[in-house]
Amino acid sequence: MPITRMRMRPWLEMQINSNKIPGLIWINKEEMIFQIPWKHAAKHGWDINKDACLFRSWAIHTGRYKAGEKEPDPKTWKANFRCAMNSLPDIEEVKDQSRNKGSSAVRVYRMLPPLTKNQRKERKSKSSRDTK
Repeated sequence: MPITRMRMRPWLEMQINSNKIPGLIWINKEEMIFQIPWKHAAKHGWDINKDACLFRSWAIHTGRYKAGEKEPDPKTWKANFRCAMNSLPDIEEVKDQSRNKGSSAVRVYRMLPPLTKNQRKERKSKSSRDTK
C-alpha cells in the first residue's frame, strides 16, 4: 500500500504556523497572505541551513531527498518547490508584493478558498478544451 503524505497546501500552512522556518510568516492571516524567503544562492551570505530549509523540508517530505543518501541539492529543491507551488490552483503569487532581488528577497502568496469538486471538474474540462 502506498504511503500517503500530506498535500502541499496543508503542509505549507503547518510550516507557517510552526514558526520554525525563519522568514516564512503570515503577512495577513485573515486574508491568508504569507511570504516565503527566496534569497538567491549566488548572493553573499547565502547559507543552505538558513536559506534553503523550507525547500529541503519539502524535498524530505516528498521523499526526493534523504539526508546522508544523496548530496544536498538546494537548486533542485527550490525548483521542485516552485513548480509544486505554481501547480496549485488555490494558491497564487502576489507579484506586486514579492521582492526578487537582494538579501531580503521574498515571494508573497495568497491562499484562495479551496475549489469545490464541481469547480475542479469545470476547470479541468476548460483546460482540456483549450489544448484542442
